Amino acid sequence: MNEREYRVVVIGAAGLDVHVWPRMMAIEPGKSNPGYIRWSWGGVGRNIAENLARLGAEVIFISAVGDDEPGHNLLQHLQKIGVNTEAVHIAPDQHTGAYVAQYYFDRRLAVAFDDMLIMRSITPAYLQRYRSLIRNADMVCLDANLTAETLESLFRLTSKYEVPVCADPTAELLAPRLHPYLPELTAITPNRREAEMLLGEPLPDEEALIRGARRLVQLGVGLAVITLGKGGLCYATQEESGRLPAFKAEVVDTVGAGDALTAAIAYALLEEIPPSEAVRLGQAAAARTLACHETVCSTLTWESLYEYLEG
Repeated sequence: MNEREYRVVVIGAAGLDVHVWPRMMAIEPGKSNPGYIRWSWGGVGRNIAENLARLGAEVIFISAVGDDEPGHNLLQHLQKIGVNTEAVHIAPDQHTGAYVAQYYFDRRLAVAFDDMLIMRSITPAYLQRYRSLIRNADMVCLDANLTAETLESLFRLTSKYEVPVCADPTAELLAPRLHPYLPELTAITPNRREAEMLLGEPLPDEEALIRGARRLVQLGVGLAVITLGKGGLCYATQEESGRLPAFKAEVVDTVGAGDALTAAIAYALLEEIPPSEAVRLGQAAAARTLACHETVCSTLTWESLYEYLEG
């Protein structure tokens, strides 16, 4: 395979990720507490774009950042690893998006806040300016930070040009935005809560989760993958379904693992790899990311995923 054989347009959020967790188990409310504070570049769309570039795809990123230092530095980082950022909107009157997560001492998420209002500037009219990028893409990958109107415009374009779409629902409050477009999706990768929001029903156990993945396929999705963290994942296509346990991995940071899985599955589908193997490659990408301090593992390559599976 020649490098950069596949052209993928990624549409979604980009911003600054800040993660905070205490150094001690006891926290004193209303006071300054000793802790660890780390930041990285984030945003589901941005993470998928970087992962795909590291796996070998030609990536064109459509997003929005502020005309500020974080926004310009974020774009420089993407450009250095080969992501085309010419279609990223630089908004002069807004600040670059951000996500802040606070964790318990044992690294479980306590609370998180996101500020991605800048993504409203990716309007249907803005997408129309770049419709030729979508027309010439081998695949479109997206997150659910787009407005309902922009999603409608986007799926009108991908349907017109017959471009396959892979979607990450991003968050349980955003996931329902994708429900009208399930028949248009080649693949979707919700976690349990996002899948429950998409289906409008609880998925309390393995049987229900597999049934939920099958239901997504019945609604039109080509490959449905419901991620379960340490519990592995459930997946379904028209031909098969099942549950796969998670790979054993050293967990340094869980942030970005799901985005790596989405990117690897998308790339595998471009390679015409069978869904069951594509899902395992996605799990390998997630496991490698779990062991990294960065949101996207800087040593991730397509070859490294097979080495991980074999090793």
